[in-house]
Amino acid sequence: MTVVLVDDHLTVRAGTRALLEPEGFVVVGEAAAEHEAVDVVRTSRPDLLVLDMVLESGPVLSVIPALLAVAPKMGILVHSMYEDAALVRGALTAGASGYLSKNTSVPELVLAARTVATGGSYVQPPLGVDVAHVPVSQQALSLREGQVLALLADGHTNREVAARLTLSVRTVESLRAALRNRLGLVSRADLVAYARRTGPPPGAQGPHG
Repeated sequence: MTVVLVDDHLTVRAGTRALLEPEGFVVVGEAAAEHEAVDVVRTSRPDLLVLDMVLESGPVLSVIPALLAVAPKMGILVHSMYEDAALVRGALTAGASGYLSKNTSVPELVLAARTVATGGSYVQPPLGVDVAHVPVSQQALSLREGQVLALLADGHTNREVAARLTLSVRTVESLRAALRNRLGLVSRADLVAYARRTGPPPGAQGPHG
């Protein structure tokens, strides 16, 4: 099984390599930043990507779809120091197949890596208690939330969304924050990337058609 390691700490990458290689994994590339990760994945097409949740440039949720676009069959295991349910949901929503804390044991790291590399999914049990394995469906969004999501996907600002939906800017900001929380996303960029990837929710096309 081939694997690419993405973490902005060299010692973490070296440690992960030392743990996985004796278990039959072949490390075919490493990266410290998002743009490097896309290039390495495009070249090597690994079975598995072990991805830190936060690099120097910030959270990596918005780059996960780009990584999968160049290697659709690759499994992504997020390996993070953050044990936060919203981040777990965000990673799964973005397309990751697994989430594991860096505080885990070596056997669990190997189990998670092997599971995700072979097409399965794995969320560390203590984290899995706090987060549903299935991302929030757009069907579960209210009509107004769907309209805001669709307009954000089109690139509209909060003020433009407010004008089109006859809402206050503060209301739009509140709806946007609620969407991030419900979908497990961290930033506006993550929300826009999610909206563009999934397309307009049912019934949301009318106000901006």
